[in-house]
Amino acid sequence: NPKERSGEFEDLCMGSCLARNRRKQPKAKLSSKLSEELTKIMEGAWSLRVCARGCDQDVSVVSSSSSSSGGGGVGADRPALRRTVILKRGSRRHLAHSLLAAKLLDSTPVPIPRVLCGDAEGDSGIPEWGYLVEEAASGEEMWLVYGELSAEAKESIWKHLGELMATYHAVQMEGFGDVGFDGKGIHSRYPMEPAKDDLEAFCKAQVVSSEEIKMLRAYLRSEKVMQMNRRVTESVPLHEDLEMDNLFVDRKTAKISAIIDWADLHCGPRSEDFARLYCRLHPEPKCWYRRASPRASRAVMYRHKSPTQLATTVITVLVIVILIIFIVSLHVILFPSSFHHIGKHFSKDIRS
Repeated sequence: NPKERSGEFEDLCMGSCLARNRRKQPKAKLSSKLSEELTKIMEGAWSLRVCARGCDQDVSVVSSSSSSSGGGGVGADRPALRRTVILKRGSRRHLAHSLLAAKLLDSTPVPIPRVLCGDAEGDSGIPEWGYLVEEAASGEEMWLVYGELSAEAKESIWKHLGELMATYHAVQMEGFGDVGFDGKGIHSRYPMEPAKDDLEAFCKAQVVSSEEIKMLRAYLRSEKVMQMNRRVTESVPLHEDLEMDNLFVDRKTAKISAIIDWADLHCGPRSEDFARLYCRLHPEPKCWYRRASPRASRAVMYRHKSPTQLATTVITVLVIVILIIFIVSLHVILFPSSFHHIGKHFSKDIRS
């Protein structure tokens, strides 16, 4: 009964996201609306478990707690199937991106969880934060089962992922940047053309060295190179967060069963997705290092240095510092007069 656990619902369901607004009335209104929608979707009582908290979005698993279906008719005495949905709460921008991705790729074979309801449009009275309820992704999380898969299954999964990426990369977008919806279609909201004027003005201001200005002007001229091969730089939808956490697989078919977390959806060249894919999924990545399990911590970016290289560099620097200190100390002990002579000249220079 949502009424009996209203306090728990306020704490867990709305969480830290809506607390940032410091507006209790809209928060209570949103909680009430979400509670009603979840009760309707789950066809009765439900339970909620927060499984992840992020800076922009919190994710919870909502499960139906009713064990049998009521009412008459065919199959009335049959136990109801336990249903699970995913509740996301957070920034309307990130929630809207998930909603737009579902709309944009609805007619494609890209497996995206269906959106059941949400408040990303802003009718709750809270302009910055909202919620979205999605169907739970089918299959198993890739990072949990990857080590148990055969080489053939892994190859099949990567091939299928490439096919799915090719599918959503085939959708043509205009401009680069954030994604929006104007009532007619999904489009890029932030064209990059004005940035060229700003960059030209920056070059003319002469606030950096001539060498740096040459590099910036070469960047501006690179548009000619872009026009030579439009496919390399054409604007397409980008997931921008492809990693094992966000991929679900079906062991039986060795295929991708769901791609989740489209909160960073935007328009840009397809090379961005491949760069992120390499950094996040490469078996021996050289550009990132995860200190714990994928669920336990986020990636810690390093500038193309593995943990072993970093440790070696730190130890080398420490050894050099210790050697310098040892040599200076030994020189002071063996030749104290030379340091006394240097000290006299130094004090004389200070006085002058």
